[in-house]
Amino acid sequence: MSEQLKTVSAMNKLYIGNLPTEADEEAVRQLFAEHNLTVAEISVKRGGYAFVDFPDQSAADRAIDKLHGYSYCGLPLVVEPSVANKKIVNVPNLQSASAIQLKDTSNDSSNAGGGGWR
Repeated sequence: MSEQLKTVSAMNKLYIGNLPTEADEEAVRQLFAEHNLTVAEISVKRGGYAFVDFPDQSAADRAIDKLHGYSYCGLPLVVEPSVANKKIVNVPNLQSASAIQLKDTSNDSSNAGGGGWR
């Protein structure tokens, strides 16, 4: 179990938004190098944003401190933890459970005549 927790805490991915549309991986890597920030992996997406993986949490925190709001090519950068960083919890399909509950209660004889909430 502790190994699984290590894996989750080792994910240090940041969302970098408001990049110029012409920005590529090399340009983003150069931006981080200019601020003495070490990155593990960069994935630039169309539409002016990127995801950047850092070797540890302290490096990711430094990137947020240094670059959030920083003017890059005339645009203020948005640098924040990626939503992919959050642990996904397996939640049972509630819609299916509700449909089964409704089916079960519709056959319940104690509900005959009331039709209201129990």
